[in-house]
Amino acid sequence: MKNIFKTTLFAGALVSLIISGCSKTEELIPEDPIPASQGAPTITISDGYGALAAVRSVSYTTVAGITIPLEVNTAVAAFTTATGSSTLVDAGTVTLNAKGLTKSSNNAYVYQNLLDPLSFSTLSWNVTGSSSVPAISYTDDRQIPDYSGFSALPTTISRSAGVTISLGSAVSNADSVYVTVSDYNNHYLLKRVAGNAAECVFSASDLSGFTAGDGMVQVCPWNYKSEDINSKKFYFIIESAFTKQGITIN
Repeated sequence: MKNIFKTTLFAGALVSLIISGCSKTEELIPEDPIPASQGAPTITISDGYGALAAVRSVSYTTVAGITIPLEVNTAVAAFTTATGSSTLVDAGTVTLNAKGLTKSSNNAYVYQNLLDPLSFSTLSWNVTGSSSVPAISYTDDRQIPDYSGFSALPTTISRSAGVTISLGSAVSNADSVYVTVSDYNNHYLLKRVAGNAAECVFSASDLSGFTAGDGMVQVCPWNYKSEDINSKKFYFIIESAFTKQGITIN
């Protein structure tokens, strides 16, 4: 349970990168990896006033030769009064499929009740609004991004040789894909590739700062749509995060 919380929260953190540059053309250009020293990304909105994201997280752990999947659906949302601002504001009550998200001290919203799981058979957002944020009622009709290539993910990663993560036809319904590799000593690298990319490559130099031992690989296909509400642009994001834990880094 501790690991699924970690991978689910990390998947939610990736939403911040999605909304930092939302040009369809730009999404086709792979980004450089994020150095581990920069830490987890924070939410910034470049040309919109908010982002609402449904996040499906599937974590695979192999114990005694048996691979066990654990799936958790969650949701995150954030709102600002100015484009490009990282200061988040209250938006009243935020729900996805009639289930309430919890507002944190910095006004970010996240769904936390794993005892009352979210279903993604539909995606219906409702925001009551505030003096800074208009009321929002929006149903997303897009398909959930998927990745069927878990069996091809590596069980061992060599820091001296690097690693190639196969994507291609295993990814569906995605505009772009984030791929991360991390050890269990607070080192991780993230790269972004197009939704139709054949693979994502981490070189030996990318992994040079990693620690030998256990680690994990995460593949996160996602898509988004923007909507103008009361003359303000809001982004609606659907992301899936597929995590293979317990890999060996040597």
